[in-house]
Amino acid sequence: MSNEYVVEVKGLNKTYGKKKVLDNVSFNIKPNEIVGFIGPNGAGKSTTMKCLCNLIYPDSGEITINGYDLFKEREKALESQAALIESPGLYQDMTGRENIKLIAKLRGIGKERVEEICEFTDIGEALNRKVSGYSMGMKQRLALGIAILSKPKFIILDEPTNGLDPTGIIHLRNTLQRLIKEEDISILFSSHQLGEVEKLADRIICINKGKIIETPKEMENKFRYIVQVNDNEKAYSVLKDQFEEEKLMKISNDAIKFEIEKQVDLTRVLNNLLNNEVDILDIYKDSIDVESVYKEVYGEVN
Repeated sequence: MSNEYVVEVKGLNKTYGKKKVLDNVSFNIKPNEIVGFIGPNGAGKSTTMKCLCNLIYPDSGEITINGYDLFKEREKALESQAALIESPGLYQDMTGRENIKLIAKLRGIGKERVEEICEFTDIGEALNRKVSGYSMGMKQRLALGIAILSKPKFIILDEPTNGLDPTGIIHLRNTLQRLIKEEDISILFSSHQLGEVEKLADRIICINKGKIIETPKEMENKFRYIVQVNDNEKAYSVLKDQFEEEKLMKISNDAIKFEIEKQVDLTRVLNNLLNNEVDILDIYKDSIDVESVYKEVYGEVN
């Protein structure tokens, strides 16, 4: 069993009648990685995700989840993953706690894990109220908690921010980042809210007309920061051994731009500067206009 990838998708094809909705779709997802899956309506995002969940059978291709072949070792592969496709599937006339306990009982999951999940949902006393009275954000958090009951290695989220207000979106983003750290999970999520994709995803996969297309360099090099310091020369000297030459650049007398692989690497960089007595005056993200890049890749789509 390879530890390099949690998910491996190779050569997926799917045709409905005369329409080819998936055309040789291939990609991989690494451990503890959040991957954004983007493309216009009808591009093949939902079909790909449903193939990963074994809800749709592709005409050909391979899917491996946590080292298990989805078609030859179906039960083990599905035990390694969870999914929230479309709206959260919850029992509306039961309380949040009753929803969690029911699924836990069906899966043979103990009380300790149930309490962990109740705390994870962060909806407090609302757990004792019927789900029918929940906001969309509360339903999402409850459904996500139920999804991770059995400690899957991989989660699929189809448009998780749909119907959420700004507060709900922020809470969901923080929750997913906690999942990566605390639950040792990888996430594939689709979204039309490109600003949220930029803030959350470690990497982006683009699909159009059923084909995976090359991700623009602007979207690959997403974690770029500019830090203002009191001593530019010293800061550059401290950081130069951590970065390849093209990923570290002096851009003014008191500012350095650097590029990191993952968001969590930012803390390591900043601590390195502080430990070497470099004062950080300011730091901000070198923003990328994801919407402009999207238009460049896909054109003006509805």
